[in-house]
Amino acid sequence: MWETITVSQYIIQFLESKGIQWIAGVPGGTILPLYESLAASNIKHVLARHEQGAGFIAQGIARSTGEVSAVFVSSGPGVANLITAVADAQRDSVPMLVFSGQVPTHLKGTDAFQELDTERIVSSMVKKIYSIEDPNLIPSVLREAYNIASEGKKGPVWIDLPKDIQTETILNLPNLLMESEGHIPDSNEELIPFERETSTTLDLFLSEWKEYLAKAKFPLFYIGGGAKKEYKRLRKLIQYYQIPAVTTLMGLGIFEKNDPLNLGMMGMHGTIGANEALGVCDLLIAIGVRFDDRAIGNKELFCPNANIIHIDIDANEIGKIRKPNLSLKKDISEVINFLFINPFENSNDMEKEIIGKNDQMQIGVWKSIPEIHPAKELIQTFASLIPNGEHFVITDVGQHQMWVAQYYPFKEPNSWITSGGQGTMGFGLPTSIGVSLANSNKQVYCFTGDGSIMMNLQELATLREQNLNVKIILMNNGHLGLVKQQQDLFYGNVYSGSKFYYHPDFSILSAAFGIPYLIWEKDGNDYELETLIGKPGPAFVEIKIPPDWGVYPFVPGGKSNQDYILDLAKT
Repeated sequence: MWETITVSQYIIQFLESKGIQWIAGVPGGTILPLYESLAASNIKHVLARHEQGAGFIAQGIARSTGEVSAVFVSSGPGVANLITAVADAQRDSVPMLVFSGQVPTHLKGTDAFQELDTERIVSSMVKKIYSIEDPNLIPSVLREAYNIASEGKKGPVWIDLPKDIQTETILNLPNLLMESEGHIPDSNEELIPFERETSTTLDLFLSEWKEYLAKAKFPLFYIGGGAKKEYKRLRKLIQYYQIPAVTTLMGLGIFEKNDPLNLGMMGMHGTIGANEALGVCDLLIAIGVRFDDRAIGNKELFCPNANIIHIDIDANEIGKIRKPNLSLKKDISEVINFLFINPFENSNDMEKEIIGKNDQMQIGVWKSIPEIHPAKELIQTFASLIPNGEHFVITDVGQHQMWVAQYYPFKEPNSWITSGGQGTMGFGLPTSIGVSLANSNKQVYCFTGDGSIMMNLQELATLREQNLNVKIILMNNGHLGLVKQQQDLFYGNVYSGSKFYYHPDFSILSAAFGIPYLIWEKDGNDYELETLIGKPGPAFVEIKIPPDWGVYPFVPGGKSNQDYILDLAKT
């Protein structure tokens, strides 16, 4: 006779079978059956102080490992509080399984205590949501949900569980935990519509790829976060062709900062060289990118003289913003080895180069433009004091994020984690907790601002409770810095809503959470900083920043990437 098992027990066994070791969450009445089963598991639970914090902790686990993570919340306000973290995960393609409690099935639709229409509210920000009404569907739902979250363009999948469904019994068939449903199609796996593609096979794509390269006088690689897992081979690819590259914010670290062919970050706060190269290139090779507005500026003025080749795993991104001349819907891992082709193999001119000497000289000029900003020396000095060894750099969102992006010497892309598509303040601290949970042997450095740190400040208690190797670096200028900067430039220095007239004493605040604190003044107490960040466990470092420091270059919204403001006088 077959053994029976509750739905909540089956869910926990499934998560165990997938190797999930940590679950972040905040319990409540409608999800307590699942928590009861979790208590009997080897999976460790981290109790966040807010559901948004729980969501970002789960993100930190997933972003740093590349594997699916899980988060548990209760119904109503638990769901509502989690939404920001899930929306952030969706935009940056972070694989997560979200389990929310729901009122019992007989109360659904009655405006019961802590009821929300979860399916309707979150459907636009997840790859798929399941509202469970039949307990016997749980085995197939879990397998499908896990595959959807982890296949193709990754992202969050949500499972809404009425309280009574969690306690229902189903047949316990252990072999089902390991069975595969095979390939599960979704919207990301559709073929590119005919009018948005120029090639349908890899052979035809490669043939046209060679033709475009052979004709190009100034080709340029445009590389984003969707390609970072292939950073080692991408580094070889640009060397093979001697073609320069620009990267998005999410693609930082794919190329080494001092590589002569790396022109750096493009876009709103990108380097002069990167943005100028976009204006003159005649062939743009885009890999793992979305052509988002912060990267390309005015889409009508972006790369006006260039043919565009676009390779991406998501068919929906190809042609969404700019129609390519040649496209391929593929994971870059499947095709990158085929891209090493000599486009001049039939030419008698054995000395022919893709990039002409004049263009190489221009690249050298762009690369030699000095980056003059006091934040550069600050960031690089801090980086020089970090103990040797692998580590992660996480940022919140604001001026500090852009300074780190511009000046930190990232050695590889997987150590760099930030909120890209949503730009979510409050991201840094809880995400750092998740990163550290999943990578206990590595130090985590979280750069934040005085606006961002206050948005999930409560997670300092979680950090202390877990005693993690997370060092918080607060760059405090007393303002919402990027807001103030735009008010400086475009709103007549009217600082409406951008200045903080009161802040807590962060030294006392850190002490209240039991976290060692230091205020750092560059060249004044570097030894104390080096000592503090070299110790295990959490620490809080505060750096006072003048409020008139800006982030430059700066491309105003709606302008071309070449129409940047370079107002170093204001820094």
